[in-house]
Amino acid sequence: MTVGSARWLIDVCLPREGYAALDAVHASDFARVPGPVGLRDAHRLERTLVTCAEEFRGPCALRLDHSGVVVFETAPANGAEVARNLRHLEFRIRQYEGGLALENNRFLVKSDKELYVIGADGIEYELEPWREVHMQLSLAVAV
Repeated sequence: MTVGSARWLIDVCLPREGYAALDAVHASDFARVPGPVGLRDAHRLERTLVTCAEEFRGPCALRLDHSGVVVFETAPANGAEVARNLRHLEFRIRQYEGGLALENNRFLVKSDKELYVIGADGIEYELEPWREVHMQLSLAVAV
């Protein structure tokens, strides 16, 4: 996956405008059952679901063949904030050089702060390794 190559399906809980720089479709732009969109719509459209729906957090046994889910912890103020965070997520995934993909994974976005991948067991793993402090201690022994 390269930056800018992801195809997004933006749920109705997120702002409708501000996605011109992304390959994004807002759920309100197509005919569907009223209410939040889900994995079926995303799978049918071959797009990664972007939502605020908390039911995608925690332990979850999703089908293995989904296009991915991105959950915003809190609803962003505007589409530009959503787009900025999705581009950042794409950037971070690209840094894993094939070891991580949008497909078949769930991600948590704490807007403009932190990114996590959500394991099947519900544990949220940090995707910003630079935030981890690594200190090498050396002990000087006086003789």
